[in-house]
Amino acid sequence: MSRRHRLFRLLAGALLLATARAEEPMPKLKLGINRPNLVWFAKGDVPTQNKLLSTIHEAGPTRVRLALQLPYARAVEHILHCNRIGMSVTIWICSGNPAFYPKGTARRKGIANPGAQFPLLFDQYRLADLDVALFRQALAKFLRECHKRNAKIEALQIFTEVNWADFNGDLPVVKGGWFLDGNTPWDDARYRVVRQGVQSCGEALRAAQSVTTEIYGPERIKILSPAMAGPPASWVRHASGSIIDAALYLQLLRGRHAKQQNAVDYLQYVDGIGVHIYPAIADATEMGRATALRQIQERMDPILKAAGTDHPYWVTEWGYPRYLFGKPPDEAKRLHQFHHFLGALKSYQPPGLSWGHVMLFNFDMMAQYDLYVDGRLLESAQILRRTEY
Repeated sequence: MSRRHRLFRLLAGALLLATARAEEPMPKLKLGINRPNLVWFAKGDVPTQNKLLSTIHEAGPTRVRLALQLPYARAVEHILHCNRIGMSVTIWICSGNPAFYPKGTARRKGIANPGAQFPLLFDQYRLADLDVALFRQALAKFLRECHKRNAKIEALQIFTEVNWADFNGDLPVVKGGWFLDGNTPWDDARYRVVRQGVQSCGEALRAAQSVTTEIYGPERIKILSPAMAGPPASWVRHASGSIIDAALYLQLLRGRHAKQQNAVDYLQYVDGIGVHIYPAIADATEMGRATALRQIQERMDPILKAAGTDHPYWVTEWGYPRYLFGKPPDEAKRLHQFHHFLGALKSYQPPGLSWGHVMLFNFDMMAQYDLYVDGRLLESAQILRRTEY
């Protein structure tokens, strides 16, 4: 066989291999829906709350993310109901439970928003003040009750959006906004408080892994890191909030910052890394798959560089607000944009990346993001029929 012939066969083989890889089907996304604040719905009436969970399931979803808020007893009933109807449950543990903090701990004050559904910034405890022993005690009490009643939980997400002032009192109220990033001086007093909170968050992840293993056994419940927020800079300024860059927060949580010494990689205690992606907010004037993909890349590329790809990334919130689609909103266009986003997310495939659940926000709790209004499903809610994508 001539040298030229051998070279030709090698090139042909390489081309066939590359073609085969290109034709491999992309892994399907596992879709779900959010319904936070359920414990307060219908004035706390559990049968009515469970009826809503059944309505959600009848619309299509087989996965739901709920918030663990006081009173915890109602949350146990919700989990059991989801188990009965065949809907898996991810529980986001809210950091605002007073039982997690020493008695008398004060919240950082937020900013009111008269006439609106929510304040500009919530009053929030500082994670730097978290007592990990108290956190573990409260979590263990909840999980023991769940285990005693055979309540099955797929995943526990320890806190949410801790890099944003609306969910973490470590981050101060600052007129005009404050952006903590790689250029912030290491010895900045506010930055020191934030780093103390990062360590508390990490210890909470360690405690959560330990207590779930103790009560349910190893690998029975997945532990997720807090989801990273990414509100636009204009909103941070408007709300007089402050935010730490998501990639930087995760770098600190992994103990990979150049100025950290003898730091713990707290992500060793998780089974997935949480992230929130609201692409339309970044540029409300642009739609389509290409724009969605660009916005996903801008969001995720720095995060992957800082936190790596050794854990799946769970998109525990994503969505497009209704106001982007006209007045009244064109829900058919919104549905198309949902498909554009999911197609873009599926096509975003840096080496080593895998996706956990992808949970749309939200079913019926926040008007601009709702899919269910006045007792009926909007046209955009057709996306809920897809449990995989």
